Amino acid sequence: MATTAGFFIVPALSGGDPAFATWTAAPGTLIGTERDSAVSDCVRSSKGVGDGMFASDVAAAEVAIAEKRGSWTTVVLSGVDGFEATCTTDTTALWFKRGSIGSVGKPGKGQLLAPRGVRATQLGTGVIADNPLSMASGQVGTDVVAVAYTATTGDRITATVSKGHFAFWFPGTELTNSSDQPVPVEVTYIDNTIETRYLSL
Repeated sequence: MATTAGFFIVPALSGGDPAFATWTAAPGTLIGTERDSAVSDCVRSSKGVGDGMFASDVAAAEVAIAEKRGSWTTVVLSGVDGFEATCTTDTTALWFKRGSIGSVGKPGKGQLLAPRGVRATQLGTGVIADNPLSMASGQVGTDVVAVAYTATTGDRITATVSKGHFAFWFPGTELTNSSDQPVPVEVTYIDNTIETRYLSL
């Protein structure tokens, strides 16, 4: 998966959702113990990246996004100077065989966005539990209230937008060439106007 952050992949060894069978184009919100577990897993996974070089950033980060798509959870942690940690996990895998895919680092470098700005900090494809997925996440300005992507299958994929960040993912390798071909997304602003913007790294 293309990214400008430190990157980790820990493939899930087994799980109860082969081939992303429970995945949904519209995300749900993680709450309660389900949210606590997903956040804890992401913190634990992220702290060990790069021999712990981001451990203090992870410890000080706040939860920007905590979503679920079927059995899969995605957590985005954010902190100072553009720090981000992103983890997508199959929650049906046994805890000792559970893996994550995501990134850790400071891809935004602390640069402020314009109110209508959209910046991808993770964009591309990866593999977990032997299945490929396409992911986009990043930062948005204060006027951005929604982001959506229409896949080649016709599926309209709704991103979670929260606390200055966005994230969406879907099964398959569609975003493999995103470094060469900017990814069009539909962005909705606070005044209800809609614009097509293009994500790239």
